[in-house]
Amino acid sequence: MPTIHEKIECLIADRGLTKRKAAEMAGIKYTTFHSAMTSQRKMDFETIDAISKALRVDIRFFSQTKSKVTLEPCSEIDDLNSKAIGLLDEAFQAGVRSHLYAGKEISLEAFLNWWFASSGRLEYADQLIPYIDLFNKPTSDDKRIQPLQTGPQSLASVCFDVQHPGQLIETLEGFDGNINARLLNAHREALEKGEPVISHPSLDVNLRDGKRFTRRYRRVLAPVTLADGTTLVANYSQDIRPQ
Repeated sequence: MPTIHEKIECLIADRGLTKRKAAEMAGIKYTTFHSAMTSQRKMDFETIDAISKALRVDIRFFSQTKSKVTLEPCSEIDDLNSKAIGLLDEAFQAGVRSHLYAGKEISLEAFLNWWFASSGRLEYADQLIPYIDLFNKPTSDDKRIQPLQTGPQSLASVCFDVQHPGQLIETLEGFDGNINARLLNAHREALEKGEPVISHPSLDVNLRDGKRFTRRYRRVLAPVTLADGTTLVANYSQDIRPQ
C-alpha cells in the first residue's frame, strides 16, 4: 500500500510542481519539508494538513484504510519501534477525524467532501451516519422508496418524528402517488449518475399524526457502498424552511 510520502510525491507530480514550490504553497520551510519527505524528521499532522490544503485535496486522502497512512521510520528499526510507529499511525488517523468534525455541525459541504474523498464508502462515514437516511436500491416494481436506516438527526427524524425505518415507511405510505414517484425517480437518477445529486424539493403532505407538513429544503441523494460492496442510496437534507 502507498505510504504517505508516496501519496504526496504523486500529488506534487500530478500538479506539475516541484517539491520546493509545493512547500512554498503550503507555507512550510523547504528544509523542513525535505527532511519530512526523506524521513529525517516525523511527518507530523500540521505538515500533512498544510500540504493537503495547498494541493487542494481532502486530508482524509491520507488516512483511508485501503491506502492506509504509514509514518515511516528512518531506516532499520526493531520490533518495539515498529509497534510504536503503528500506534502513531492510528493516532494520526483519529486526529484527522476529530480535526474534521470536532465542534462543527455536519454541513452539505462536509457530506460532499466525505463522498468524493471516500467514493461513498460508508465505512468512513461514522460522523455522518446520524444525519443521513439510507435506502435500498429501488427495483422496477417499487411504488415508493425503501428505507433501510434512519439517522436520529436526519430530516425525516426531526421533521416527521421518525425514530426507525418502519415509521418512515408509514409516513411514505401517506404520501400521494406523484410524490412517491418523484422520490423514486430522484433515487434512480443518483444511481444512474453514480454521484451526488443536489436538488431543492418541496413537500406539502399530511403526516402520520394528521398534521400538515409543508417545507422546502435542500437535498443531496448519493449512491453509497457498504464494506461488502452492497450499493445503497443516502439522503442528506438541510436548510429546512417553512413556506
